[in-house]
Amino acid sequence: MDVYAEAIAALNATLARAEDSGRRNTNAMTLATVNRAGRPSTRTVLLKGLDDEGLTFFTDRRSGKGQDLEAVPYASVCFYWEPIEVQARVDGRMVVLAREHAERDFSSRPRAGQVMIRASAQSQPLASKAALASAVASIEQDYPHEVPVPAFWVGYCLVPDFIELWFGSRDRMHERVAYAKSPEGWHKTLLQP
Repeated sequence: MDVYAEAIAALNATLARAEDSGRRNTNAMTLATVNRAGRPSTRTVLLKGLDDEGLTFFTDRRSGKGQDLEAVPYASVCFYWEPIEVQARVDGRMVVLAREHAERDFSSRPRAGQVMIRASAQSQPLASKAALASAVASIEQDYPHEVPVPAFWVGYCLVPDFIELWFGSRDRMHERVAYAKSPEGWHKTLLQP
């Protein structure tokens, strides 16, 4: 197994352990982006896929994160799974997925989620909750059956160039394993706790 395949397998195995813990939202990851001015911003998004290509999630392209990723197409994500005392960090380049991925994701969501995606201009100022409720009612009336996928709904894939797994230990002898891409290929390194 090559080093990158090992890193993805280790990340998948750790995610499976976290899911087995019985906790909710084990696919929640903190996404860090940077805007045009170089200011960082973080928020939590849900991992929707993890394979050899990278880590995928979906969002409104007009949102703060969408704007950041358009300006600077690099990001970092971090998972922390407290029940198993493991943290994972992945850094890399962000790629917009083909349209069919966004369409498949949107169609898999409950109707209420689809309606909210269309009704909400994510990250933009909101006059009042009543205004949002009115927008929701309007979308529900306009689309009584199938809610069409909006053009602004996109998928992103974080293509890794760095993956780190941190395994906590009560004696503070934490284990840290880093997988990093260089011009020569992927390398695995143990890091000091």
